[in-house]
Amino acid sequence: MEETQERLLDNAIGLFAERGYAGVSMRDIAASVEITPAAIYHHFASKDALYIGAITYLFDKLTLGIGDRLAPIGDPAVRLELLTSSMLHVLEEDPRFRRIYLRELLEGDEHKLAALAENTFAGFYEPLYTLMQELAPDRDPQLLIFSLAGLVFHHLEVRKLAPHLPNPLPGERDLSTLAAHITQLFLYGVKPS
Repeated sequence: MEETQERLLDNAIGLFAERGYAGVSMRDIAASVEITPAAIYHHFASKDALYIGAITYLFDKLTLGIGDRLAPIGDPAVRLELLTSSMLHVLEEDPRFRRIYLRELLEGDEHKLAALAENTFAGFYEPLYTLMQELAPDRDPQLLIFSLAGLVFHHLEVRKLAPHLPNPLPGERDLSTLAAHITQLFLYGVKPS
């Protein structure tokens, strides 16, 4: 990937995360990279293509190597905790993906959601689906994936609210503690393990 294209994708991600798809123009993206709006079309056929390209680029960057680290681990519960920990760390490291993902779910644009599912999540989804089948063969793997993602995303976001609630714990919970908690809750519910 050439440098200008990478800068376009990275800057577009920041703008889309901050303002949403509708709040960003090709002119805004071009200005952020200091090129003309017409020059963007040398790299991307449309704003939609740039948007999907940017999200795919970020998602691939965030998930790079997770599948390879999980593959040799035989115990599905251990793979689940490593996956959960990896998700927490990469989503904390670069919150732009969280913002875009949550915004898309709230806005519910079928075209963009379908494009994200096909272009961005497909490669990551299958290993997750297989893992969920291993962990709970009698449960719906897709619902389990959504539940895990919900726990991960919510725990990352709710840490902003936690200090203001009654009985707050001193300090912030670290990501390893959250990963262990989410894994245990996911595997055993609220019953002691």
